[in-house]
Amino acid sequence: MLIKNKKILILTGSFGNGHISVTNALVNQFNKMHLPNVTVIEHDLFQEAHPVINSIAKKYYINSYKYFRKSYKYFYYARPDKTDACFYKYYGLNRLVNLIIKEKPDLILLTFPTPVVSILKRDFNIHIPVCTVITDYKMHKNWITFNSDKYYVATESLQNELMTLGIPKDNIQITGIPIHDQFNQHVDRNSWLIEHGLNPDKKTLLMVAGAFGVMEGFNEMLAALVDKSDHQFVVVCGKNEQLVNTLKQRFKGKNVLVMGYTKQMAEWMSSCDLMLTKPGGITITESLCKHIPLVFFNPAPGQEGENAVYFSNKGYARITHTYDETTHVILDLLNHEQELNRLTQNMKQDFLPNSAQNICRSIIEILNESIIQHEVHSKARLYARLFAK
Repeated sequence: MLIKNKKILILTGSFGNGHISVTNALVNQFNKMHLPNVTVIEHDLFQEAHPVINSIAKKYYINSYKYFRKSYKYFYYARPDKTDACFYKYYGLNRLVNLIIKEKPDLILLTFPTPVVSILKRDFNIHIPVCTVITDYKMHKNWITFNSDKYYVATESLQNELMTLGIPKDNIQITGIPIHDQFNQHVDRNSWLIEHGLNPDKKTLLMVAGAFGVMEGFNEMLAALVDKSDHQFVVVCGKNEQLVNTLKQRFKGKNVLVMGYTKQMAEWMSSCDLMLTKPGGITITESLCKHIPLVFFNPAPGQEGENAVYFSNKGYARITHTYDETTHVILDLLNHEQELNRLTQNMKQDFLPNSAQNICRSIIEILNESIIQHEVHSKARLYARLFAK
């Protein structure tokens, strides 16, 4: 229990659903802890600072998987040795200054790479503890925050990557990535499949296009899978209504269940045998919790590609690059129980439970142990320092 009132400011980002999902998991955990002395507020800093530019950037990010792979790869891998070099380094600074003046937080929690926080810590000497939840399985320089008090990471290898960049080991905690509580709940596979008109005796593939339904090739790959097997298929198209309608019309009467965006992914992951998906950090963490093996089709360069390689190397997933290869790999896994079970056992062995709980407990400890009274600078003094630079 905190000895005095404290406020936690969470800075997140709405690029995809992952960062928001992590934020929600942490907020829910704080609420479950019943801490009357803790106030948690969350802000999408970049959206609030520059809504028009941010909207354009999000559209670019969503379409980068299909149309702008080379340019996104360039931005992601540019100057990896320059940890303080980032093209959006000052993005959101004015908004962040105003947030700190208004809210007077006792701790800043990052669930989205936010290099501008380093500016406050280094150039303005703001003595507010900063903690960072890294939501992927591979390090990227934009996650580095000058004088960050704690990094919460998914794996030991990610811890080692941070240490090679000069981050002290004591500042890094291996917690896994926070996910929603529903993924920890048991689901009766047979009952769930029967309820949705599917046969529990058949192997079932879960095909997920992502929240925005941007994965290409579903039509072609699904057609080949249906023609070559007697398995059944659950297809989640996200918010792509055109894809929903196309697939429903083409595969009507087949062993195919097509749906749009769903809040029941935990139930479907529990009830299916294999999943074809994009390697977003949160989706694959949820799959790790539900120990459903994965196939990644032609992952985009950047964080998703790095996630895919990590999961493949750990024996949780397979990576494919063409429609024919994807069809072959999926059918090979569904038809070979022993190999599918091997991937499942690898996932069961390595999943780290209670991530949100462990992170929230750590944050409360940091607040309790801090003996520094955080005095917030006046708006005039902050701007004076800014303009002096």
